[in-house]
Amino acid sequence: MFSEVLALLTAVTNALGSVLAAKGMKNASSSVAAFYSVLTQAVVLTAILMTRLPLLNWFAVAYFALGGVLALGLGRLLYFAAMRSVGVARTSAIIGSSPVLTTCLSIILLTEAPLVSTLFGATLVAVGILLISGARGFRLEKALIVGLFSALSYSMSNIVSKMGLMIQADSVLSAQAGTLAGLLFILSYIIVTQQHGSLKIDRPSFAYFVATGLVSSLGWIALMKALETGVVSVVTTIVYSYPLFSLFFTRSFLRDEKLSMRVVAGSVLVIVGVVVVTLLKSV
Repeated sequence: MFSEVLALLTAVTNALGSVLAAKGMKNASSSVAAFYSVLTQAVVLTAILMTRLPLLNWFAVAYFALGGVLALGLGRLLYFAAMRSVGVARTSAIIGSSPVLTTCLSIILLTEAPLVSTLFGATLVAVGILLISGARGFRLEKALIVGLFSALSYSMSNIVSKMGLMIQADSVLSAQAGTLAGLLFILSYIIVTQQHGSLKIDRPSFAYFVATGLVSSLGWIALMKALETGVVSVVTTIVYSYPLFSLFFTRSFLRDEKLSMRVVAGSVLVIVGVVVVTLLKSV
C-alpha cells in the first residue's frame, strides 16, 4: 500500500498546485506562473541531487532534458495558458487524459495492435473531453485545444524520459535535469516574447507561485518513489485521478469558478477511461 499512498499524494499535490497557480494568475500571466513555479522546483530538486552527485551519462541526460522541455517547459506553459482561460477543473480533466495519449502514441510508435480495452478507454476519454468542453457537436473552444496539446506534450515527455531511464536509471537525476531544462525553455520563451518586464509581480502572486513549485517538488519526489516501489500501471492510474481532487479544491478555494454537471460527468469519464486503458492492458 505504500506506493499507492505515495501515488495518491502525487495526485493531491498536482491538483493543489493547479489551484495555487490559478490563484496567483489572477494578477500575473501564465508564463510568469510557469517560470516561478518551475524555478522553485529546480532549486528544490537541485538541492536534493547535490546530496549525492551521480556519474552522468550524457545521452541519458539529453533525454531527461528533452523530457523536461516537453513537460515542464512547453507542457506547463500550455497548461497554465489553458487553465487561465477555462479554469482548473476543465483543464485538469483534459491533462488527465495523458495516459491514454501515451498509450496511443506507444501503439503508433511501436506498431503494436491496439487492444479492445484501449479503444474503449480512449472513446470514454474523448466523450469526457467533449462534455468538459461544453461543445456542441465536435467543436472545441481554443483554450481546450491548447489543453489537449499540453496533454500531448506531457505524453511525449513520458516516452522520452523513459528512454533516458533505460540508459541511466536515476529518477532524481531525471527529475532535476528535466526541471532545469524546462526552466531554461520557459526563460527563453519569456525573453523571445519580450515578457521579462512582467516578471515583476506582487507578493501574493509570487507566494502562490513559489507554493506551487514547492507542492510540485513534493509531488515529483512522491511519484519517483511510488514508481520505484510499486506497479507502474497502478501508480499511473492513481496519479491521473487528480481531476477529481481538482474538482474538490476548485469548489473549496476558487468559488468564482463554477462547476457544471457536464464538467463533473466529463471528468469522471476521463478518469474511468484512464483506468480502463492502464489497468486492462493485459486483457
